[in-house]
Amino acid sequence: MSQSMPVSLEETTQMTTTAPGPATTPTSGATRPARSLSLGYLLVLSVLVAVAAVYGLVTDDAYRLVRPLTRATWRAQDAVTLVTLPLLVVTGRRAAAGSFRAHVTAVGILTWLTYCYAHLAIGAPFNPMFMVYVALLAMAGFAMLDGLVRVDVRSVAPAFAAAPYRAASWFLAVAGVGIAGLWLSDIVPATFGVAPRELGLAELPNPTWVLDLAWIIPLSFAAAWMTRRRDPAAPLVAGSLLVMLLILSASMLMIAPFALAAGLGSDPAVRAQLVVFSVVFSVLGGFEGWLLVTAERRMGRVGAWRTSGWWTTGKG
Repeated sequence: MSQSMPVSLEETTQMTTTAPGPATTPTSGATRPARSLSLGYLLVLSVLVAVAAVYGLVTDDAYRLVRPLTRATWRAQDAVTLVTLPLLVVTGRRAAAGSFRAHVTAVGILTWLTYCYAHLAIGAPFNPMFMVYVALLAMAGFAMLDGLVRVDVRSVAPAFAAAPYRAASWFLAVAGVGIAGLWLSDIVPATFGVAPRELGLAELPNPTWVLDLAWIIPLSFAAAWMTRRRDPAAPLVAGSLLVMLLILSASMLMIAPFALAAGLGSDPAVRAQLVVFSVVFSVLGGFEGWLLVTAERRMGRVGAWRTSGWWTTGKG
């Protein structure tokens, strides 16, 4: 598939002249070459994640004072997060070499890490890893944002002409509505005096409510609207979000082994929740994986896609 690619920022030069009067020597206003975050940054981030996740897995009181099922959930999250670290380093390195496919995957993993450590920074009981959680929230959040804004989306969009836009739009919209309905079914009655089931420590609101309602659900709706309109940024925004949601589905499926290992299977209510988790997130994960694989198989050639910075500046 041949296509006309826009001239990259690295190839652009601005020529300035003065008139009237003699010609002046052209002055180059070219921006500095486009570069990604260094591999060292991702390695430091990965080491800190490994330290925090291993601590959560092996320390008995890492997640004390929370409900047993919440403790199993966070340990399942730690286990899945550890598995994503080699993938983050590999995709980060390939993205630096020019792979847009790897870049989308890396941004999705960084979105997952931001989500995870926002949870633990604001929702977990204080433990020796608190400052590590805060550092990871800042580092992963910055890297995620950097990966989202430093892409020339108009040069990328033609490669996704055959992507499953309609299916992705419907999936993201329905998933957003479903999660919002689940949380609001607990929150709205509580507003009128009925105690919610999912309160956190000291009866603080569940941090998942905060992150989902303020960030993930609006992002899902935005990505659904962008894919419906075939916005040039849709492949990046929806693709990275689907990667993050696929990791979330894997994490939710891992809850059952951790809950059963902790002896929670003897509780009929917990057992019922585990069955629901397994069925719902198997379906969601399967659909998320299908959307990503289908988009990847239909993807055309992507030219130069990375911009040199967050904002373009020029003289004249």
